[in-house]
Amino acid sequence: MATYTAIKRDSTFPITVGGNTLINFQKLLLFLLSDKTEEEIKTAFEKITKKEYEEDWYEHVAFVSLMINVLEKTAHEKGLTVIENLEEPPSQDSTIQ
Repeated sequence: MATYTAIKRDSTFPITVGGNTLINFQKLLLFLLSDKTEEEIKTAFEKITKKEYEEDWYEHVAFVSLMINVLEKTAHEKGLTVIENLEEPPSQDSTIQ
């Protein structure tokens, strides 16, 4: 039987991420939603709120959205956020971190 090393599902542990990680998750969410209509996205978020994953992509969108929210909340609580001009999109100085 084939095996692999996994993290215990009930475990939690701290990790350190850079500011570009949030940008990467945001880009991933936009990619996941890029071929969806506004109505499909609205329906998906309504279903996700109720934990009704009727389509495969709902769960992926829910996970990425959760990670974005956690990163934003944690950064804000630690005083690591800044106000940026919307006319200048965030730049990513390096590749995925």
